[in-house]
Amino acid sequence: MLKFSIEFTYPIPISNTLTIGTLGPSGTSSENALNYLINQLQAQAINLSSQLFDNFILVKEALLQEQVDLALVPHAYDKVNEFYMEPNFNLGFIFIYPTPIYGLAKKKNTELDLKNCSIVTHPAPIPLLPKLLPDTNIKDIQMTLASSTSAAAMQVNQGLADLAITNENAVKEYDLEFISTFGEIPMSWSIFYKKQRGQYV
Repeated sequence: MLKFSIEFTYPIPISNTLTIGTLGPSGTSSENALNYLINQLQAQAINLSSQLFDNFILVKEALLQEQVDLALVPHAYDKVNEFYMEPNFNLGFIFIYPTPIYGLAKKKNTELDLKNCSIVTHPAPIPLLPKLLPDTNIKDIQMTLASSTSAAAMQVNQGLADLAITNENAVKEYDLEFISTFGEIPMSWSIFYKKQRGQYV
């Protein structure tokens, strides 16, 4: 994998640790990208701490209320325009970093009838389902939506669904196992910060 140095310019002096918010709970692809970002910026003597939120609406609100200094948002988020079009935000930079391996996961030591199972997933990876279950009629599957891939994995762990489209980190975090995998997904990510006084158009 190609490694690169991120050029980061923040509009105020960096004297303390900056807090960056993104999607949780633990195990999301967003958290995975955040950990990569922290390592990159710490190499430039920039200290970062992280804060995970249940959805990106809460991430946006936290940035508006200055509860976090930065927000990390993937371009796969279906409402990423709300960050780009927010008059109070500036785009800091964009970088590319792949997700962990995605796949379809179940609780360990369980047997499933795929014709009568329930699947929970974040909306973004739904197009992967025909690849993950190529011999199954998708119309026969009961599907519900979760706020993140980790939340989906958590529901399977709790017995609230049979299967989850999720990533490898969440599979480990919530003690699941893959029944089929797709692989990593190339992803671009945006970093936003709140404008300071005098920066508004």
